[in-house]
Amino acid sequence: MTFYQSISKYYDHIFPLNRMQLDFIKTATGPADDLSVLDIGCGSGSLCIELAGIFSKVTGIDPDISMLNIAKDKARGIYSNLQFYPCGMLELQQKFSAASFDSLICFGNTLVHLDSDDNILNFLQQAKHVLRPGGKLMIQIIHYDRIIDQNIKGLPGIENEFVKFSRKYAYHPEENLLDFETLLFIKADKREIRNMIHLYPIRQAKLIQLIRQSGFSDIKVWGNFKREALVSDSIPLVVEGVG
Repeated sequence: MTFYQSISKYYDHIFPLNRMQLDFIKTATGPADDLSVLDIGCGSGSLCIELAGIFSKVTGIDPDISMLNIAKDKARGIYSNLQFYPCGMLELQQKFSAASFDSLICFGNTLVHLDSDDNILNFLQQAKHVLRPGGKLMIQIIHYDRIIDQNIKGLPGIENEFVKFSRKYAYHPEENLLDFETLLFIKADKREIRNMIHLYPIRQAKLIQLIRQSGFSDIKVWGNFKREALVSDSIPLVVEGVG
């Protein structure tokens, strides 16, 4: 069972809809009545469902079928302009034709599941291909300069009436890989789910270089979805660019 399969049933308790993401997207795109958006790594679909009430067409993709099934169940009968597909980050050109979308979002630290600069560049080039000229690219990952330079060993825990979720990091500089170890405690039945996956902790400068190399312009970097400046202690790294 994969990491996301094991936590899919509890995903919305761990990561409920972040309305600041919604506001960020609306500000980036401007009036969106006739625009289309692609959500890469859409998870349980909460953001897509909200976006479907704003954009003319919303498409969510995720390689994890269990997550997509949850998304489809939540969205059933709500919007006719919302679709979900099983698709990975490196399969955009196989799934979609050129200039298919006005905006592309990749939030939730999804990008760093790719394991090299080359694969991230491949993804960004495919993103450029499926975006219409002048389309908006929006990416959010963890600010890995902070994690590496300050030797951060984890992220703040998440706890509510349903779950307790802890996240720990172990960085391996020789491979430039990060062990991401999680412990999910489900309070209702006092059960634990442990996982460990590898992430590729790309630094800000390299990410901006690859985005620019892929043909994007007007690149902006933020420290959160409020569009506050990125500083050394910022936890997220948010980037937007124009295709």
